[in-house]
Amino acid sequence: MRPDVLYVGSTPQYFVDNHVIEMFNFVTRTMHRPTPHECNPLIRKDRPWEVVLYFRTNTWNVYWDDQETLYKCWYEDLAYDFDTFSGRKSDTHGLEAPGFHEVCDSRYLYAESADGVHWEKPELGYRDVDGRRTNICLGNERDGKAHAASFLLDEMEEDPSKRFKVIFWNERKDLADAINKVGYSPDGRTWTLSDEPVTFGGNSGRGTGDVIIVNRNRQTGEYTMDTRIAHMCEHPGGWSNPDVPGWGLPIHPNEPTRNARRRIYYAYSRDFHDWTPPQQIMTPDLVEDNLDDEYYGLARFRLGDLWVGLLNRFHRTPNTMSASLVYSRDGSNWHHAGQRQPFLAPRVDDPNAWDRYMAECCCQPVFLDDEIRVYHAGSNFHHDWWQFGFQEQMDHPEAKAGPASGETALGLATLRPGGFVSLDSDEREGILITRPLASRGGELQANVQCRNDGFFRVALLDVQGNELSGYEKSACDTFAGDSTGHVVTWGGRSALPAEAMSRGVKVCFYSRRASLYSFRIV
Repeated sequence: MRPDVLYVGSTPQYFVDNHVIEMFNFVTRTMHRPTPHECNPLIRKDRPWEVVLYFRTNTWNVYWDDQETLYKCWYEDLAYDFDTFSGRKSDTHGLEAPGFHEVCDSRYLYAESADGVHWEKPELGYRDVDGRRTNICLGNERDGKAHAASFLLDEMEEDPSKRFKVIFWNERKDLADAINKVGYSPDGRTWTLSDEPVTFGGNSGRGTGDVIIVNRNRQTGEYTMDTRIAHMCEHPGGWSNPDVPGWGLPIHPNEPTRNARRRIYYAYSRDFHDWTPPQQIMTPDLVEDNLDDEYYGLARFRLGDLWVGLLNRFHRTPNTMSASLVYSRDGSNWHHAGQRQPFLAPRVDDPNAWDRYMAECCCQPVFLDDEIRVYHAGSNFHHDWWQFGFQEQMDHPEAKAGPASGETALGLATLRPGGFVSLDSDEREGILITRPLASRGGELQANVQCRNDGFFRVALLDVQGNELSGYEKSACDTFAGDSTGHVVTWGGRSALPAEAMSRGVKVCFYSRRASLYSFRIV
């Protein structure tokens, strides 16, 4: 096989980047935003023991458990005592007021659903509140507080008792500072905390900031963690003058050591306990991003042979959150899709929207045969005005009312299968030619949608660009419909030329008024 031939096997090829594209004309790339579900929000505060639910970038997860045929969700309750905290004096440099976590009784709750839309909160017997059994599954007097937890359904785990994993900030009375703690569960309901210390680069203690998002790389078996590092936003060179009160430090864009914006760090582990030292992989761009944009957290997942991620963005001055789409070929070097436009966006112009000020995500989508489910968090109050505005004497209703000014909740938005990005043609006939591709597959399938009497045809070319006999554009059966798995045929025949496919062929897509999402050779 020639060195310029790309072996793709049966892996779906998406158009998030230009990896398989050799040439195109009159096609444009479109990033598609998911459609909100009509039942949103799906999980919100509705139990007497729930105090301040905290659906944020770092505080919940949803998975589909095919063994129990259930959707499972874990979510944080800050149990935040605003009345006590609002009597505290803020730090003179505008940092988080002393004692915030002292007035939180952070714990995790569990919910489950047969359809992923209508959720139940089963009583578990782990922790009672005011004599009531609850759905609290993590965080009590014995185990301490649980904050910023990331849950993982580990389908590669051979030990059934460790099929579910969690890593979180653990605060206890006998600890001077929070530590990272790991727990295991056979079902996601009952948890056993490990006594083995969590280390980063061999060092124990709290090795992360308060955003932790874990996954597992099925190719290498390694656990991945996208996180922050402790003290990431502090200035090593001291404070700036004049000092302006407010929760957050001033930023010096031309001084790298004092450009104290939130950013993404990455670590990996073979055993979920011993992690590599976190390395910075994404930082806000001083030109392409807005002046006050910060990278809050990254939720990565596999899409074909790509890593794709939902990058949560903190818009610091308006105090809002959104999420954009990013991608990587190696999991370390990331690029922005869709011209950095939001994939999930708050509905700031709708005063009644449950997600008016924050829309964010911290778990991978659920991929079904007929749709992609993107579970996400939303909020109708701002990022932190309701938490720290009172101490700053901010003149805003949220500062005065605290958590009573709104709520965070869980929502759902959906895409067609493979529907993150498409290459679209319009009135002029579009053409797209791939690099030479090789595969042992016997037919070509396309995820394509034609509109307004549009059409879609395919030709196969040799590596010099000549049409293969029997696989010309003129021989291709025209498709004018909408299918996530259209089988391309030439004169009613779908079989691909095996010998040519082993050497490498270019696939030439022709279309008018059509959207091509992906293709695969199977």
